Amino acid sequence: MQFHCKRILFILPVLFFSFFSFSQEKINTYIISGIEMSGNKITKQDIVLRELLFNIGDTVSSSEINNVIELSRENLLNTSLFNFVTINYGIDSLCNLKVEIDLQERWYIWPYPVLEYTEGNLSTFLNNKEWSRIDYGIYVLINNFRGRKEILKLKSIFGYNNRFVLFYNKPFIDKQKKTGLGFDIDYFRNHEIAYQISDDELVYLKLNDEFVQKTLKLSTFLSYRPFLYTNHQFTFRYTNVNVSDSVIDLNPDYLYGENKDIEFITLAYKFNYDKRDSKVYPLHGFKFNTSVIIEGLGLYSEEGTFYLKSAVEDNFKIANRLYFNAGVEGKISFDSFKSYYFSEAIGFKNYIRGMEYYTILGKNYYISKTNLKYELIPQSAFNLNFISTDKFSKVHYALYLNLFFDTGYVNSEFVNDNMLVNEFLYSGGIGIDFVTYYDKVLRIEYSLNKFGEHGFFIHLGAPIIEN
Repeated sequence: MQFHCKRILFILPVLFFSFFSFSQEKINTYIISGIEMSGNKITKQDIVLRELLFNIGDTVSSSEINNVIELSRENLLNTSLFNFVTINYGIDSLCNLKVEIDLQERWYIWPYPVLEYTEGNLSTFLNNKEWSRIDYGIYVLINNFRGRKEILKLKSIFGYNNRFVLFYNKPFIDKQKKTGLGFDIDYFRNHEIAYQISDDELVYLKLNDEFVQKTLKLSTFLSYRPFLYTNHQFTFRYTNVNVSDSVIDLNPDYLYGENKDIEFITLAYKFNYDKRDSKVYPLHGFKFNTSVIIEGLGLYSEEGTFYLKSAVEDNFKIANRLYFNAGVEGKISFDSFKSYYFSEAIGFKNYIRGMEYYTILGKNYYISKTNLKYELIPQSAFNLNFISTDKFSKVHYALYLNLFFDTGYVNSEFVNDNMLVNEFLYSGGIGIDFVTYYDKVLRIEYSLNKFGEHGFFIHLGAPIIEN
């Protein structure tokens, strides 16, 4: 008996170390010995390296290498600098891992004529058919300016409204590529503006012989991106708004206190965490952002606003070709003065599907969007052989069936003729989402809202909470 116990005590350590050694053999560790890239004819190499989860000299295990490679590929696609990204790797007998990145750059310089509608969304414009509310002009957008991911915008708009824009953003001004800087000059004049809400829809004032409103915004912003998925932005803005006497006669609270000419300073901070597979049409991943905005508060103005705004979104796969998306945005204001200009809520940038024709004012609100998406056609690609440049000849596309349900609520003390405030709102429906290259998404939806109203609607962009 004693002999058997001694044998067991001897065998147990041997089995333990044998198992440990076996596990080590299954999970190998590699050293990244080289990174080679091709196809970046314009984009600087350090811009590409900034988006990778690995660098030369790093060690990576066999269990995580594929995930690291895929996340790095998604990061590069989310820069909107490339149409296609392929990352391959090879391992030699000394456990050195070499990475090869093949990039297909986009077309970066877009000088094109502008033909815009002034309504909040495409469905509203098609419903109203106000063709006089068309703006035209020239817009020059240069993405990846100088190959350094910089953005330069020049815009001159005439027609229904006039607008002149000069925008520049340099995402990296330091060697560590964490700090960015930019500015925005925006001046626009309107012959017609929405000055009030009636029956939950915008009411417009048009003056042919003069501009109803003139607005000048001068902004500068500083960004700080310490990690791949985290970004901080600080904004300083000067704003001057001038409206005609007719606007104040119709709505004394359009600005505030029957003022027709105001100027104020805006101080804003925004934190953004975004780890989604795609910013264009996400299928998995999480996003969260929150903003603190101070406007006025004694700086060149008698009144001021202070509000918090946050949004959260989650995307995940339920089963094969079946995905779920949910997002919610909310705003809380800490001011009490009455103003149309400072009370945008639902129906401006974000809307409840099935209620596109309605606009709701309020200081506080929330809106949520939920989507159940089935992948009818997985992402595929084909070549347009009659186009010589690969920046346009290779096209990717995907098609999704989308079941959705939206909710929203606007809290306001200033009801006036806006009967949708202080009421829980909801809608649901079904749609088809077509996703293709250059960040284009076309949606055709059939919606039914809480009032029994229903119909088809056309939209551009992903069915998510928009920033």
